[in-house]
Amino acid sequence: MRDRVETLADWRTDTSRLRSSYRRLAASRLPVNLYSARAQSQRRAALLLHGIAGGAGSWEELDGRELADDTRGDRTSVLLGGTTGGVALPFKTGLIAAAGAGTLFLTNIEKLPERARHVLCRMVETGRYTPVGDPFPRPVNCRLIIATRQPLSIMARGFELEWEVADTLGHVSLRAETVIRALAAEEAFNQHPNTLAAAS
Repeated sequence: MRDRVETLADWRTDTSRLRSSYRRLAASRLPVNLYSARAQSQRRAALLLHGIAGGAGSWEELDGRELADDTRGDRTSVLLGGTTGGVALPFKTGLIAAAGAGTLFLTNIEKLPERARHVLCRMVETGRYTPVGDPFPRPVNCRLIIATRQPLSIMARGFELEWEVADTLGHVSLRAETVIRALAAEEAFNQHPNTLAAAS
């Protein structure tokens, strides 16, 4: 019984360290590549990272399939950055502004045309975006989570996307199931601390 309790304590320490690392990662606003063969796991892990700090802000989503025909990247710029309004285009809040300090969750990035992916990478590299019709760039405050079947680096090796994408967006790649185990398990312990403490 005591061995079991000690194993449980070690397990909790490991998950606590992981949770602490994930919290620092979320606060850093670095883009995160969550990979899993299951879309459900990708989404669950992303939601756990989104809510790890509490009061995490807005959640916005972009499916690359929606922009599969945007070969010039113009629609991607408008959808992400929005417009300030005017004669040619009405005012539109972009996904980056709508997410605020929250999360922009991107799926099917390989379906985006190369030019559209370049627009996204430039926003991440510079940390700024410029709404159409606005001469002044604005800071990107949201965290970007890119959900894929495999790590972006492996997808780049398979010529599914460019190395620029893997280097810019895939520097931090995490298996979705690992994130779920660490964060969901820690939440379970926090919800039932007396039950587990009594075992010792």
